[in-house]
Amino acid sequence: MRSGNSGHPRPSTDRVKMMLRSCIASRSPGQAEYVLGMYALILVMVLALASLNIMQYKADSDIAEDALAASCLAALDIDPYRYGTDHRLVINDPLSARGIFEEALRKNMNLNAFYEPVTAGDYYISGRVTVDDFRIYLTEGDRVREFRVGEYGVTESTGIYGEMRTPSGSVVRSAGAYARISFDTSGMFGIKVRACKEAYAEMLSDPDRLSHD
Repeated sequence: MRSGNSGHPRPSTDRVKMMLRSCIASRSPGQAEYVLGMYALILVMVLALASLNIMQYKADSDIAEDALAASCLAALDIDPYRYGTDHRLVINDPLSARGIFEEALRKNMNLNAFYEPVTAGDYYISGRVTVDDFRIYLTEGDRVREFRVGEYGVTESTGIYGEMRTPSGSVVRSAGAYARISFDTSGMFGIKVRACKEAYAEMLSDPDRLSHD
């Protein structure tokens, strides 16, 4: 007598499982290589994009620094009559010197009256350029006079020749102008980064003295 469960035996699932495992095992290496290759390609693209952005930052930084240094040099509005009399480099009006600096800065950095880029879009400056600090330095014997020039006023201080330094650390040897500016610049993926640049330019009035200091 046969039981009710007797009849054709159920097909074993072990064989099916073994076939699936064999199929997956045969395809996994190729799929893994494909995925790894895609990740490697994405990584190379990201690194290339980052390298291009770094190179662009460096180029933009050099442009901004050159423009700032040229503007500082333009601000050295030396009194020609005084220099012709006793060979002293004297700036009679520090406020006027700042005005000359600002005009030169707008021209050198291609800015409008609001210190914003005239050409928008792919220009490296994003937004308004701010003049954070501007100073004029004059030397008189063993003394250095520093004029910190704001938009509406001037603050004067004195220091010892050979010891007076600008905020950037440069030793003051002659009449000079120091400035620091800041502005937003567009980074990778549209992220804005605040950039800060400073420069110091001076004119040499007595090369013999400088060579002995």
